[in-house]
Amino acid sequence: MAEIYPYNYGATIAAADYLNPENYQRNMGRDYSDIIETETMKPLTKERYEQLLKENPGASVMFYGSTNDDLKNALSHESTIVGSDAFPLMRSNGMMAYGWKTPYEGLQGHPRATDTQARMLKMVREDNLMPLMSAISKMTYMPAAFLEKNGVKQMSQKGRLQVGADADITIFDPETVTDNSTMKEPGLPSTGIPYVVVNGTVVVEDSKVLESVYPGQAIRNSVKLN
Repeated sequence: MAEIYPYNYGATIAAADYLNPENYQRNMGRDYSDIIETETMKPLTKERYEQLLKENPGASVMFYGSTNDDLKNALSHESTIVGSDAFPLMRSNGMMAYGWKTPYEGLQGHPRATDTQARMLKMVREDNLMPLMSAISKMTYMPAAFLEKNGVKQMSQKGRLQVGADADITIFDPETVTDNSTMKEPGLPSTGIPYVVVNGTVVVEDSKVLESVYPGQAIRNSVKLN
C-alpha cells in the first residue's frame, strides 16, 4: 500500500538526499528552480542551494516532483490511500504554530497540513478522478483497515459508520468542499465542511472551530513488557 497526497509538490529540508542534483535532476527531470525556499518563497539557484547546504541544511523547502497526470494516476489507483505526511506549520519567527488561537494567515509550510482531504474531494468533483465513495474510503476505511490488520486494534473502531464504532464523523458538501491554502498561505482552512464530530462530540459547528472542546483519544498500540 502507498500513501499519496494530492499535490505535485512536496516539502522537506534543503539537505534531503533526494534533492541532491544527482538524484533530483536525474530521477525527476527537475532543476534547482523547481525547489522553493519556504522562508522567502523564491526558487533556488545552484548558488543558493549550495549556500543552504553549508549554512542552513535544515532550511524548509518545497519541491516539485510528479506531473499532474502521474499524480492523478497514483491517487486513483485501487491500492493507494490518501495521506498528508505534513510536518507542523511554522510562524514567521520560526516557532511551530501549535497555539490553539494561532491565526490562519501568515504561516509557513506545505498546504497539505490543512487541506489534503478537501483538495482530494474537490479533485473528485472537478476532475472526475474516481467515484466519491472510493475517495472517502481512501481517506477513512482503507487506512483504518490497514492499521488494524497490522496490529493496531483500536483502528477496528475507526474509518466506518456503524453501531459500536467510534463516532468520528466529517459532514461536508460534495458540491462546495474546497481547499483554500496555498504555498504562500498554507494555513487557510478548508470550506464546505460545516460539521466535524470527534468521539461523539461536535468540534466544528457551522464551519467554526469550537474552543475548549477536546474529545479526542490517543491511538496506542499494545505494549508487551518482558
